[in-house]
Amino acid sequence: MPKLSQETIAERKSVIESAAKDLFIKHGFHATAMRDIAKTADVSIGNLYNYYETKEQIFESIIGNYLQIINSRLKNIFAEIENPLEPAGLLKLGGLVKDMIDQHQDFWLLMYIDVLEFDNRHFRLMFDGLSAKLRVRFANEFNAAKSSGLVREQIDPAVAYTAVYMQFFNYFLVEKLFGGNSHFGLTDQDAINALTDIFCFGVLEKS
Repeated sequence: MPKLSQETIAERKSVIESAAKDLFIKHGFHATAMRDIAKTADVSIGNLYNYYETKEQIFESIIGNYLQIINSRLKNIFAEIENPLEPAGLLKLGGLVKDMIDQHQDFWLLMYIDVLEFDNRHFRLMFDGLSAKLRVRFANEFNAAKSSGLVREQIDPAVAYTAVYMQFFNYFLVEKLFGGNSHFGLTDQDAINALTDIFCFGVLEKS
């Protein structure tokens, strides 16, 4: 049997992983068998095991590839933000997060499968140390915000910005995956505007 090129191997693994991903999303990880994956990918079960020793190895490869894409996307998102704690920067963040959620639905569905069936074993690193990473990325901006009095003394800008990001993230996850159907009773842009207003100016009138 001739030795396969790396390009051919990559193509066949892509077909297998695409089939597995669809099955995992439709039936869940544990309810999907290797034989189901082989059938959907149109490969023999023996050939499937030539590429992957276990079903979890397939799942981990899919997640690993997606994480590279999402990590790159997040890096680009935060690179575009010039004034992270000011209204214009938050409005831009909200729009960019919306686009990321909209364009990678399969990734977020797999994340919930990981939460339910693996106790978030594979996705945990996506959120670990998020505030610390943002503190490094926006060190100059956060320090300037503190020294200028833009941020109240007792507020950690990195924690505040993480909270803003996660609120946008969770809002659009609910909209995209759970049929939120404008669960704030607002358009997406109006929801971004409202959240930005709340984070910048608060909810309660000063007494």
